[in-house]
Amino acid sequence: MSSQRSKYLSQTLMAVAVATASMSALAEYENRSFSVFGAAGMQYINYSEKLNNYYGVNMKSTFETVNFVQRSGGYTAVNNTLGFSIISSSTLLSFEDREDWELKGEDGYVQQNTTSLSFQTLDMMMSYHLQNGWYASAGMHYQKTAFSRFDWTTGNANDAYNATIKDYITNNPAMMDVVQQYIDQFDDISNEADYFDLIRNDPETNQTVVFEDASNFGAMIGIAYDSYFMKQSSGMRYQFSLEVGTPIYEKILNSSHNGSLERTFGGGLDVTGKLGVGYQFSQQLSTMLLITGLYSHRDKIQEWSNALDSVTLPENTLYAAAAYISVGWNFE
Repeated sequence: MSSQRSKYLSQTLMAVAVATASMSALAEYENRSFSVFGAAGMQYINYSEKLNNYYGVNMKSTFETVNFVQRSGGYTAVNNTLGFSIISSSTLLSFEDREDWELKGEDGYVQQNTTSLSFQTLDMMMSYHLQNGWYASAGMHYQKTAFSRFDWTTGNANDAYNATIKDYITNNPAMMDVVQQYIDQFDDISNEADYFDLIRNDPETNQTVVFEDASNFGAMIGIAYDSYFMKQSSGMRYQFSLEVGTPIYEKILNSSHNGSLERTFGGGLDVTGKLGVGYQFSQQLSTMLLITGLYSHRDKIQEWSNALDSVTLPENTLYAAAAYISVGWNFE
């Protein structure tokens, strides 16, 4: 009986100790605001466009660069469990590199050009804290991709590119009906050969500088961790987040087209993440080494004005990875 009582007392004390430890750990949690500034770093970007069955053509372009970027913003505590953050990142200095346009099934390239690409993001997220450093997030993700393409050169696959488009249009009766309308309507198009000479891809002659701005608003949800919410005294600080979302509204302006392309809930995927380690000097001051990543995919947009003519934004994919050194400050 005595041993059973001792065993029961031991188990009870152990349970109380665990509960007390849990309560103590829980008591360390504090939802506090902080700001991030002075975050500068380098960002690697890989951007590609893909055209599938574009007048019979399958083509892909690829571009890579490293840019100088900044990241800033802050987190505001609303109450013990809720808060919100506003974080922005943008290119401070973009570097140029060559972009290749490859035609499927052909060696070489259709054309090449020099490209400069700038990338901006803005995330406005609500946070629901689990009071152990982890929190769920949901909100809006905005991103803008702006690039310029120039210094065009023609590749050895350009003839195959033009021949494929010509064969595709020629073998499509509805498209050829529109070609005949152009022949009847315009003085500078007197026959089919004139039309195909007019639309022939000749980048060195016809292309100067092409600008494009693609803006996207989307919704995101995610999970994150920040040791700051468990310990504001001096010591190591850790951050982690993973968020996934989809674009809700897209607007694209391209200098090659007279007008903009717009789409709502058209399809796409955004994935963002961060991993950080740093040191909390005091409740007010910290520094972080932060690694961020972003994956963005957008489906093709194509608007037809008639059976022959269309304005197309190719399917595109962007990968971005950046490393930052930042300073955090609590103004309370």
